[in-house]
Amino acid sequence: MTLRAFRLLLGTAALTSSACLVACGESAPETPVELPPIVGTAELPLAFRNDGNAGSGALRIEASTAELRVNGQPVYTGLARGVVADSEHTAEGLTQLLAAVRAAPASQQANITLAGMVPYETAVRVIQTLNTAGYHNIAFAVRAPGSPLTSSGWMTLSNVQTAPATGPVTFATGTRPWSDFTARWADMYDACRAGNYIDCDGSPRVPSVGGEVQLTLWSRGQGLQMRFNQLNAPEAEAPVGQVAMIEGVPSAAAPVEEGPPPDTNGVFSFRYEEATRTETTPAGAVQAHSAISETARPVCGAAACPTLVEADGNTPMMRVLSFIGATFPNGAMAPNLALRLPE
Repeated sequence: MTLRAFRLLLGTAALTSSACLVACGESAPETPVELPPIVGTAELPLAFRNDGNAGSGALRIEASTAELRVNGQPVYTGLARGVVADSEHTAEGLTQLLAAVRAAPASQQANITLAGMVPYETAVRVIQTLNTAGYHNIAFAVRAPGSPLTSSGWMTLSNVQTAPATGPVTFATGTRPWSDFTARWADMYDACRAGNYIDCDGSPRVPSVGGEVQLTLWSRGQGLQMRFNQLNAPEAEAPVGQVAMIEGVPSAAAPVEEGPPPDTNGVFSFRYEEATRTETTPAGAVQAHSAISETARPVCGAAACPTLVEADGNTPMMRVLSFIGATFPNGAMAPNLALRLPE
């Protein structure tokens, strides 16, 4: 039998099978009808990072306080305040969500559209699930502060990962020296004091030396905290003893000059309103005017900062995304981002 004849035979068999389904009263499987959106534009989180790309053919996840979907199809319904049952939590993420993501067509990016009041724990476990399925390029649907309620954009982030509830975090990409922060500490202090701040750490007289810098963005209630921490600092050298003057008598330890210990972190705290603060220009245009952006810019504006996000599980995700967007607004380098699972 020739190849052409074999293909004709297969085509005839397929047509016969379809005719049999109709004749026997059965119908061929139908493509599921995509449901209307469950999150309106007015419900999206506000963020100054909003000029990203939605991507072509991206996996789509929607989450409201009552339902969670993948590509327009329900996975979890009847949620209470956006909380997914503990029985769904595993080390790989959310069980049914993982099955739905793996069954969907593969893509290079996942787009997440969530209502601002969806809790942090639900959002971070969605990302944990996506990481398990191989997704690390993630875009969040957001709205620019001061923009019309019908206008939306995307906060697009690469290399997004989750971190355990406790312990150190290893980032997928490079580190930054601690001196990158200490060299600009005074500038950041001035920028912090120009905004709606709670507290701003002044630069120390004796900054610690060596190691690497890691930024932690911490959110609780109406408070936002930006912490620059020194990691992997070199061990301090022990004081050298004096030479023994008499044989058999041990030397005394060299006198150590008392003074304040070097600072190993700088903390800048703001009220939540600062994350979405705008100003109107004389021409009537609305533009970003956040001290959070100005404080982070000297260190994280032109080079990626290893950044750990921490929040209570019930913190609305809009506060977390607004904080990230203010720290890394449009034009700033995207961070190397890790979101810590809540305890």
